[in-house]
Amino acid sequence: MALKIVSAGESEASKASARRKQFNDDLTKLVVSKITQQVKRQDRYSVYVNGAYSFSLHEHQLAGSKLRNGVVLTKDELENFANESQFGKAYERALNYVMIRPRSEKEIKEYLTRTFLYPKPKVFTDKSGQRHIKPQIVDKEQTRHMINRVVERLQEKGYINDESFARAWVQSRQLTKKTSIRKLQQELQHKGVGSEIIATVLQKQNENELQNLRDLIKKKKRLPKYQDKVKLMQYLARQGFRYDDIKENLDSGDLYDES
Repeated sequence: MALKIVSAGESEASKASARRKQFNDDLTKLVVSKITQQVKRQDRYSVYVNGAYSFSLHEHQLAGSKLRNGVVLTKDELENFANESQFGKAYERALNYVMIRPRSEKEIKEYLTRTFLYPKPKVFTDKSGQRHIKPQIVDKEQTRHMINRVVERLQEKGYINDESFARAWVQSRQLTKKTSIRKLQQELQHKGVGSEIIATVLQKQNENELQNLRDLIKKKKRLPKYQDKVKLMQYLARQGFRYDDIKENLDSGDLYDES
C-alpha cells in the first residue's frame, strides 16, 4: 500500500482550514449566555443567547428545562423554547381572564385570538421624540396551534367547562336580572354553549319563568318610566317573555296597581 507524503505546506493549509471551520462553527453556535430574573415579573426569567435577549420563560418552565449558562442549543431547540415562551404568556393571560369570572370556551378562544393572533401594533418614540407604529408579525398557523393548546390545558385543569359556565351564568342572571328562558337561551348561544348543554341547564327554569316575570313587573313598575303599560310591555317583550304571559299578568291588575 502506497503512503501519501504530506508536505509541510499542505499540513499547515489543512490546519488553517480546520481552524476556519472551527471559527465558523463557533459563530453559528447558539449559546445560552445569560439567564436573569425579570424586575417587574419576578416569576419570569429572560434568556440571552449569544449575548442578546432571545425569549423569556416562567419559573416553572425554566425549572423543567435544560437551560443553563453555556448550554448550546440547536436551531430547532431555540425555536421550541421561543414557542414555549409564547405559550406560557398566553396561558397566564387566559388564566387571569378566566379568574375574573367564569368563561365559556368560545370566550377564551376569542380573547386569545384578539390578543395573540391579531395583536395591536407596537407604538414607540425614538430619541428625536417622533412616534412610530410597528405592526407585529405573527405566525398565524403556529399561533392558532398555541391557542388550542392553551384551551386544552385550561380544560384539563378544570378552568373551562361549558356546562359549569352555563349553570353559573343562568344563576347569576336569574338573581340579578330575572332573565327569561328565551333570553337566557340566546345569551348562552352567543357565548358558544352547545344546544344540549343549554337544554339541560334550562330544563328546570320553566317552573320559575312566571315568578320571574311577576318579580320583574313589581321591580320595574316602581320606576316613573314604566308607569306607562305599553312601555312596560315592550320592555318585558325585549327581555324574552311571552306576550300572552305579559298581557295576562298586567291585565290582572294585581301587580301593576300594587303600591
